[in-house]
Amino acid sequence: MNTLRLLLAVLLIFFASVAGAEVLLPAGRVIYIIANPKTNLEKHITDYLTNYLNQVLKKSPIVVPDMSAVPANSPAILLSSQNQKALFGVSAPVASPECFALKTVVSASHKLIIALGNTDKGLKRAVQKLIIKSEQQKQGLIIPELNLSESPWIQKREWTLCGWAPELVRGVYKNVDADKRLNVWLYGDQQIANYVDMFDWFGFSGVQLMETASLYGVMGSREAVQDRLKKFALSAKDNGQDVSMWVWAAQFNNYGWFDKDVTYIPEKGKTAFEDSKVRASFEKYYEGYAELAPYVDLLITHFYDPGQLKDRSDVFNYMRLLFGKFRAKNPKVKLGVDFWASDSDSAYMKQLIDNGFTDALLMESSMPHLYPPGKREALHERARSHNLEMGVWGWHTAEIETDQNPNMHVNAKLLSNFYKQVKNGAHKIHPITYWSEMEAYHLNNIFTMYSAGQLLWNPERDPDQILREIAEGIYGPVNGPEVLKALHLIQDVRTGPSWDTYWIWLPTHRLGTADPKEDLKRADAAIAAFETMKTDANYVPKIPLPFPPATFIELTLPHLRQIRHFADFRIKLAELEKKAQNGASKEELTSAIGKIWDPVRDYGNWVGTFGPLEARTQEKMLVDFSRKYGVEIKAPGWMRFRDANRLLQALQNRQRKFAEPVRFKPEISWGEFLWTKEKGLDRFHILIDNEVVRKAGDNLYELVNWEEYRLR
Repeated sequence: MNTLRLLLAVLLIFFASVAGAEVLLPAGRVIYIIANPKTNLEKHITDYLTNYLNQVLKKSPIVVPDMSAVPANSPAILLSSQNQKALFGVSAPVASPECFALKTVVSASHKLIIALGNTDKGLKRAVQKLIIKSEQQKQGLIIPELNLSESPWIQKREWTLCGWAPELVRGVYKNVDADKRLNVWLYGDQQIANYVDMFDWFGFSGVQLMETASLYGVMGSREAVQDRLKKFALSAKDNGQDVSMWVWAAQFNNYGWFDKDVTYIPEKGKTAFEDSKVRASFEKYYEGYAELAPYVDLLITHFYDPGQLKDRSDVFNYMRLLFGKFRAKNPKVKLGVDFWASDSDSAYMKQLIDNGFTDALLMESSMPHLYPPGKREALHERARSHNLEMGVWGWHTAEIETDQNPNMHVNAKLLSNFYKQVKNGAHKIHPITYWSEMEAYHLNNIFTMYSAGQLLWNPERDPDQILREIAEGIYGPVNGPEVLKALHLIQDVRTGPSWDTYWIWLPTHRLGTADPKEDLKRADAAIAAFETMKTDANYVPKIPLPFPPATFIELTLPHLRQIRHFADFRIKLAELEKKAQNGASKEELTSAIGKIWDPVRDYGNWVGTFGPLEARTQEKMLVDFSRKYGVEIKAPGWMRFRDANRLLQALQNRQRKFAEPVRFKPEISWGEFLWTKEKGLDRFHILIDNEVVRKAGDNLYELVNWEEYRLR
């Protein structure tokens, strides 16, 4: 009966409606929400909208079951997950559970906003879009004219919860000065719920959890890791998100995690799958992985990078064993396999088919440089011919691995260009059903990840408009424009428009624009704005966040300072170059170059083993200058001792893998840091001079107190 009354009332409003009008929800007035939440997700959506309106309008909305309870001339928002076209002349598409429609209807007696979902997941998207589109003003909340009907481009869009933490750098050394707010593994239950909810609002339909040896090193035990992952998984399920789990399927002992019982090498004459000791290692960790099976919809196996199985038959036998353990605890779980471009993707695809994995979701790498023109398209053609489902395992496209080279990037333009290329190419040959992107830098990654979530929903969106949307969605009309300027600066100087300008290993990569003076001017302005920015007390952020908006300003400031520092250095080095070309003596140049080498600071950032990219590039430019003009340069003392301490920790962590003293050659001891030979020897000699390492043979050294770090 209530449904009939609702339908008749809405129809009367619809046929008497006035088109082309926005809706004002007045401050201080009661707003009615027409809703009959049945599922937990519908209740969550209704509660969020109610709380948001209460904060913005300073008046709690009233939730009613049907239109008859709404007084005449009172604005109302109708929420429905029942996809009925008769409600307002338009229905949500049915291609995905997340499809939705939004429409504003204005009549003589009512102002009505209708949010319609194909399911409760679609209703969630409708409410999110409604809030994002709204505009907070003094007189109330303005809802622009809406007549939307949307469906996602990629059906399954997941954010990858990366396992790195800023303090433990790749299991090599401890960065004690890193800002711990970037460590998601320290978050409380409510922060985890907000963090997961935030990515839901970004547009992702699920989360990809990762369980790796490196995360065991961060957390100290597998049990602690799984406790945290369960919290993220349960929060995602509460949001109506899917949960995938990516496991390091052939690597259990590395990156800060040391297990003396693990072995990968079989006895002579046996395969790794047949050998009892090797099998015990895999069984131990596979049983652990499977503890999370009840929470998981998709298991993603990763046997490479690095992987310890040398024979493909072992890979497929262990893949079958792992999937079987998951299926035993969750019969509905699906299998995914990422390629990682470890060899020819097409050859690997054939091997998967030959070994019976025809129902697996095959996941190509996102990284563009791995796919020369035509290769990705050929892979999709082959998958189409075998009727295999294709996905994309996004890695590096949203951020570079933070355990190596964490520079906060803003990749909206890059992702826009790349997604459209794939959509108009390989996707047309054989559609992509799944796509993940990694949130490697956690809180500093949110602007790129918002761009990714929105573009995976609709790759035709303007990336600049997307950045404006999140900047103003969090900071409002007062501070949002200043945040947007900073985001554009970071995007221009650190990423550029494409993969070729962003990917640090390509010769086309560049750091800073062609005009360092303009970079410096923009950085100075952004820093000044951020340092004096006060939270707009009259603005309610549209997106749930694990920290107040001011925290993201504080975490971005160090990156702006690095950008300013590097731009200033480039200007000074260019001036010195002119002096050198005009005939300045070596003595003059040596004195001058010593004055301008003020190393780019870490500033409490997450620095990785390679250090800040500006610092590394600055040092390379100085070394190149010194070699070109035959002048000496000397690193500041504080920098040399800091580096030597990090090198010492690397050696200590290497010793933790072994019960006997590790003997090493000086020239291989700094490989993790990408140092030059000269730099590595200089830092190593600090350890020698301070009697931290001692000679143990011909060009061999060991830690003096190696017993303290031996494998127990």
